Amino acid sequence: MEIQKNYDVIVAGAGIAGIGAAVKAGRMGASVLLVEHYGFVGGMSTAGMVGPFMKHSIHGQPLVRGVFEDLEDGMRRQNGMIDNGFYASAFRSSAYELLRQAGVTVLLHGEISRVHREGNRLTALDMLTDGREVTVGGQVFIDTTGDAQLLYLGEFPWVKGDEKTGLLQALTLFFRMGGIDIERATEYAKANKHDFFDWMTYDFDFSKIVSVAGYWSNVRRAIEEKRLPPEIEYIFFTTLPGSGEGSFNTSNVLGLDGSSSPDLTAAELTGRNQVDQLVTLIQQELPGFENSYLVETAVQVGVRETRRAVGDYAVTGADVRNMHKFADPVARSSYGIDIHGQKDEDSVLEHVEEGEYYEVPLRSLLVQEADNLLVAGRCISSTREGHSAIRIMPTSSATGEACGALATLAVRAGTPVREVPYASLAAEIGYNLTQTEAAS
Repeated sequence: MEIQKNYDVIVAGAGIAGIGAAVKAGRMGASVLLVEHYGFVGGMSTAGMVGPFMKHSIHGQPLVRGVFEDLEDGMRRQNGMIDNGFYASAFRSSAYELLRQAGVTVLLHGEISRVHREGNRLTALDMLTDGREVTVGGQVFIDTTGDAQLLYLGEFPWVKGDEKTGLLQALTLFFRMGGIDIERATEYAKANKHDFFDWMTYDFDFSKIVSVAGYWSNVRRAIEEKRLPPEIEYIFFTTLPGSGEGSFNTSNVLGLDGSSSPDLTAAELTGRNQVDQLVTLIQQELPGFENSYLVETAVQVGVRETRRAVGDYAVTGADVRNMHKFADPVARSSYGIDIHGQKDEDSVLEHVEEGEYYEVPLRSLLVQEADNLLVAGRCISSTREGHSAIRIMPTSSATGEACGALATLAVRAGTPVREVPYASLAAEIGYNLTQTEAAS
């Protein structure tokens, strides 16, 4: 594969937002370069093993379509997705096929070392490939790195953490176990509801995803006996039907910054130590796990929150709670505020009432002081509360697709991204449903 010297659109970061952006721009005829520092695509969905997809529908109707649905369809064809759960291998395979069909140039193992900025425009990126630095120019750039890396390198405005305390959400190293007797595990949960979260439902359908969260008495006793660190609060796993496997969102790494290499290193070591302790506890104490075994841990610790862009508009917690609808919407979501608290900070989990949804505006994808730089996914412009709701993968895919469409329209017109008429963008991403139609 040969890297061109110039592209219409350069997308940095091949998580679900970057995939959505690159595929959409490629389908619209733009020349697209997607740069990823791992040797595979998917971001937190694959490297972090984050799944299943969080709620993104109302009355059974999806709020996110387009590239996201195409990705889901590809996974289902491989029997790699059931209900809203999926295997990382199926995600990668489906994403690769969409990128190939869209004609996107994908550069894996590519590290962005520098950006070239002239006034309010980015003109090129310097990337380390094969031990040497390569410069590639672009017309529009999309930051889907999760950490706002292009903004950081280009000295565009960004913020990080809680507005008052600076705290960042906890990190989690996912892991997967096999050999689980799911029916025995769920029977125990039914018989001990006091030991589990009150949001759990107990009419388990084993043809769909099963979620179990709690085991508080086991966790408390293990902490008291110093068999678990005090950071662990509960044991939470989801299953894929018929697999006898569970994916665990349970480790809890506090006090570290996911955009810092030294902190990430410490988080990886802490997370893996927690997983070792958790697996031992699970195998020895939890009914249904007598013959279970560790299948794998995620490639990297899961990061929920680092830098956020300072954009033309910041999505707020009030927008989420009040089901705010905007004049320039690019995405819909029905997922509530979800903050995994740091040290000395309470966690927050709020639910959106069934049938309700809020919107994400185009202005939150536009970076202040930037004429040709967009953001999507985890680093879009928002407050910490707003970010905690819109960071989920379906919404990230929608914002990525909107960026890919907007970037291509700007390239076609030869204008800054802000001069593209919203109506043109809405037509390209199919955002033409009325509120009544969306809720029907």
